[in-house]
Amino acid sequence: MNRIKILISLAAAISLSPAVLAQQKPATFIGVEGGISLPLGNFGKASTATALTSIQGTVDDPSGYAKLGGFGALNGAWFFSKYFGIGGMFKYGTYNLKHVDSLSQGYQESFDVDKTSTSVTNYKMWSLMPGLYFDLPLAKKLSLTARGLVGISHTSTPQITVAIEDGGVEDPPVVQSSASKTAFALDLGAGFRYSIIRCVAVDLRAGYFYTKPDFTIPNSGRNNNAGREVTNYDQALGSINFSLAITYQFSRHK
Repeated sequence: MNRIKILISLAAAISLSPAVLAQQKPATFIGVEGGISLPLGNFGKASTATALTSIQGTVDDPSGYAKLGGFGALNGAWFFSKYFGIGGMFKYGTYNLKHVDSLSQGYQESFDVDKTSTSVTNYKMWSLMPGLYFDLPLAKKLSLTARGLVGISHTSTPQITVAIEDGGVEDPPVVQSSASKTAFALDLGAGFRYSIIRCVAVDLRAGYFYTKPDFTIPNSGRNNNAGREVTNYDQALGSINFSLAITYQFSRHK
């Protein structure tokens, strides 16, 4: 008889748990997150020195040379139902450049000079995106979360400066100046949220980011029609992002 009572009690607890979780709206929250960003496609590629070498005529370059980047973000949402809410995110990130030595070698061979050295700045990107948030309770303190955001992103390209020396004489540098553009942006992500205490939780999330600004890039100091020259850059700046966040949960409503 005791065993039957125990089994009935367990069955009742299991059947009631999803109902209790479903009756409770997710907490309104605000959070701070940071993570790493893996650039995709041409944005994260680097051309070889051979591909950049041209003695007669300039060479366009679709590669973005972006390394693994880092970002920080502030985001939050208010839930209007058991699973869905509206919110937004502000994010800022940077990407340094890789394989700068290939740029230097390509310019040196194209210009037919004794020595070149290339100095670069980095990509800078901020985005502001409102959208829809989703929260599905899996256990008392654990939830599956997701978000779909659309908005704008403002990106600045790196400045690339090529110092030239030939026959012991320094020539004026060739400069690919930084350009900036604002464009449509998309962010899709999913992850898990674990409540440490009633008002504080940690989020672990993976996501995809996309924007495609069409840059017009100014160049200066070029005295010959040779080597790499990028005047327009119209490539997707996509990335896969992994982040960890600390969120403050304001309240829960029945």
